[in-house]
Amino acid sequence: MNHLPLLSFAFCASGLLVHANKPVQPNILFVISDDQSWPYASAYGTNWVKTPGFDRVANKGILFNNAFVTSPGSSPSRASILTGRYPWQIEEAGTHGSSFPTKYKVFTQVLEENGYLTGFTGNHGGPVTGRFQVGSKIL
Repeated sequence: MNHLPLLSFAFCASGLLVHANKPVQPNILFVISDDQSWPYASAYGTNWVKTPGFDRVANKGILFNNAFVTSPGSSPSRASILTGRYPWQIEEAGTHGSSFPTKYKVFTQVLEENGYLTGFTGNHGGPVTGRFQVGSKIL
């Protein structure tokens, strides 16, 4: 008796079971824009500004209506968001337009350690070591 078809089915089915038990990680898109006030996106009800791409993402995810920052400056605020620390706790990363010590772990590193792919565009505000470095990726 040829057991190959039965063994093939069992092997494939076991792979499906392993895949079926793997928890699904949500996609995370975290967007920060500098110097943009809340009414300047149509997702917030503004009818004289059209932002269809932003609106689509906002409609399928979470749209913040209230947000608070640790600093009025953009770089220290981004550094605080990335590290979860106040600007005064992260040395030069907590100042505007300075370097970011790699000794401070950022949340994108934690995401990478847990199987996420991370990236950025524009001002990232993360650890820099001669070249741009975000998490374990040197760009």
